Amino acid sequence: MTVVGGGPHGLLVALALARSDIEVTLLEAQSSEPSSSPRAMMFHWSMLGGLDRLGVLDDAVARGLVHRRWSIYVLATGERLYFDLDVLADDVQHPFTLHLPQQTLAEIVIARLAALPNVHVEWDTRVQRVEQDADGCTVTADAPGGERSYRSDWVVGADGVHSMVRRSAGLGLPGITWPERFVATNVRFDFASLGHELSGVQLDAQDGALVAKVDDSGLWRYTYAEDLALPEETLGERMRDRFRRVLPDGVDVEVEAYGAHRMHQRVADRFRAGRLLLIGDAAHVTSPSAGYGLPGGFFDGMTLVEALREVIHFGADEEILDRFSEERRRVFTNLTSPVSSEHKQMLWNSEGPGRIEAEVERFRHITASPSRQRQFLLVGRGLQSAPLRSMRKVGATEPG
Repeated sequence: MTVVGGGPHGLLVALALARSDIEVTLLEAQSSEPSSSPRAMMFHWSMLGGLDRLGVLDDAVARGLVHRRWSIYVLATGERLYFDLDVLADDVQHPFTLHLPQQTLAEIVIARLAALPNVHVEWDTRVQRVEQDADGCTVTADAPGGERSYRSDWVVGADGVHSMVRRSAGLGLPGITWPERFVATNVRFDFASLGHELSGVQLDAQDGALVAKVDDSGLWRYTYAEDLALPEETLGERMRDRFRRVLPDGVDVEVEAYGAHRMHQRVADRFRAGRLLLIGDAAHVTSPSAGYGLPGGFFDGMTLVEALREVIHFGADEEILDRFSEERRRVFTNLTSPVSSEHKQMLWNSEGPGRIEAEVERFRHITASPSRQRQFLLVGRGLQSAPLRSMRKVGATEPG
């Protein structure tokens, strides 16, 4: 098995495959050195059980921040509305969200992979093309020392929105690009001094934002959006104006790092083309406003591993891989994309008359009742797919 892409989805699916007694080679174009650019850092409660089953949750919790309450802060009035994740205590084993920089999770998973004899990670290896035939796949890549080829029965594309695996499969990524870019900043400022929770939404027609504490060193993530037509080279100047508007007079914010990215709602027509299989941003991409992108890709990977395990170890019909594709595309189309789009419009396109007031009133109603909070939050449980059913060969036994 070849996995292309060493981001969180690629690393986690490689770990799940290896733990299922499947030989894995993971190819990543970047070096193993951690990036300073702000990346994913909030691990939704829905995926924590899966991280636990992979054996990485305890280490992740030990190195991250657990948060059980998040708030909606109305910038114009100072009103705060609170969601308490403890309302999910009877529904899930881990009713909290975990704040952990992506590179820290990568370190944890890479250490697990290094201890497994059936997984090999190749850094600085940029895939140039992927070809398939009746017997398997050949991945050709630029690697240290020159061009190399990797042969396997299947290839998993976890290589992001510009996926070479998806393009080699002849699949596009149709959809829309929003007219705003989102800007993720890592800043040195104690937002808790202004009453912010470890995680929350800043609701405002002009200055909507996502605010979250990254770690205990005083680093916070502040994510906002701006018009995509504005020149990116002068983003820093506008960033200073943004912080002047939303923070008290005289407050100085140290911006440690930032990254600007386009926002999309896009999905491939299918996540399987023969022996080529897609997960995460290689298969679909969404606005970060609802926090559904990371868990959505994670559950893509776990559902795919289930299907591949059935095919490889139990001789299941490869039709189960089509069911993986159909089911995970359904989740994105029916849940991830519409919820993310709704949140994006609320946060970063809410100038319409009465829009903010209507949203505030809606959240007042929800947060006033624990049962309504629970109902609102449990929508996120739909990110996970039910187990895929498959036919096993008579006499097949569990591996290992």
